[in-house]
Amino acid sequence: MMSNNDQLICRVCNNQTREVIDLGVSPAANNFVMSTEDHFQRHPLVVDFCDSCSCLQLRECLNEDELYKNYSYMTPDTASQIDHYIELINFLEDNSILNVDTNCLELGSNTGLFLKTLKPFVKNVLGIDPAENIASLANSDGVETIPKFFNLESARDIKKAYGHQDLIIARHMFAHNKDPKILLEGMVKLLSDKGSIVIENAYAIPTLEQGELDQIYHEHMFYFSVKSMQKLLNIFSLELTTLYKTSLHGGSIAFIASRQGLKPTNKIIDEYIDKESALFNEDMIFTEFNSKAKKLKERLLAVINEDLHLGKSIGAYGATAKSFTLFSYLGLDSNVIKYCVDTTPTKIGMIFPYFNIPVISEDQYKSDSVDTFLVTAWNYKEHILKKSETFMKKGTKLIFPLPNFEIIEI
Repeated sequence: MMSNNDQLICRVCNNQTREVIDLGVSPAANNFVMSTEDHFQRHPLVVDFCDSCSCLQLRECLNEDELYKNYSYMTPDTASQIDHYIELINFLEDNSILNVDTNCLELGSNTGLFLKTLKPFVKNVLGIDPAENIASLANSDGVETIPKFFNLESARDIKKAYGHQDLIIARHMFAHNKDPKILLEGMVKLLSDKGSIVIENAYAIPTLEQGELDQIYHEHMFYFSVKSMQKLLNIFSLELTTLYKTSLHGGSIAFIASRQGLKPTNKIIDEYIDKESALFNEDMIFTEFNSKAKKLKERLLAVINEDLHLGKSIGAYGATAKSFTLFSYLGLDSNVIKYCVDTTPTKIGMIFPYFNIPVISEDQYKSDSVDTFLVTAWNYKEHILKKSETFMKKGTKLIFPLPNFEIIEI
């Protein structure tokens, strides 16, 4: 068990950290149960900040086996997701980061959807993912995927079997590890001399500026700024060379790096760091985040309670990791939320622990509809709105809590 002092040490630079956000306690995201009698634990959602390297990090980190060994998340196969993949691939092509001779490895490759999209643009693709159930789905779909955690040992095995990799991609998984240095150690071992690393994650600044409180959950152990990523990469003689910003998941950023001195650095990096320094000054961005989180809670509960008072039934749409935090922070359970609709086979039929909210399919919803949906998968807003026309009853109210609070009636 760590002491309080151990918990307040930055996992990037080993300097002192301090608390800036406390969202209470929540069950581990994406860890659904089969029965309301199943055992589970709740853990604190406290975020600490390091003044030395500007790194934001979750204080209490769960172990990897608990989070990922039997993982329920599957990459959604949506038009917006594929469009993002193509845009990112085009950016990497335009910046001479990949071509038809590139050997590419993706860490945390999930069902292999990104690699499947990338395959026509490069020489070879390979995935590695610790969730055996998800990796098997990728393999059955023709995307070779190794069902292991990525570390120095597995990197050595990959190097022996497949050789050096010219492009190593970590998309929306790099912040899901208590010690990202373990990942970078393996990346450096595998990376070809002139190769590149792409680390894409939710970007700390829009997460904070837009009050996206539900982006804070136990898989997200870090909330990277450009400055903190630069510090981390430098430890391994890697250099941040450019950035690619996207609106994906409420505001994401791709950090692109190579071995030090190999490629010129884009001036956009210094521009981002200057902006970050101004926002972190005197905790301005944290004060605004905490204020927005409280206001969102008040606003959402006012709408939900009004509907309950009018006798309306309420459901949630999207059994997301984010929904665990939102339900916890709002104090919602099965007394308020009748069920949560989702399309993921590994989640349908399961139950949210503690909240006791069942996860049902869209077909089940059609035979037992609700009047109002709290849309917890708000990052797929356009996709959900398009689908709603075909399966939701007319007059259904959709509450999109973030990034901008909005109520839409179908």
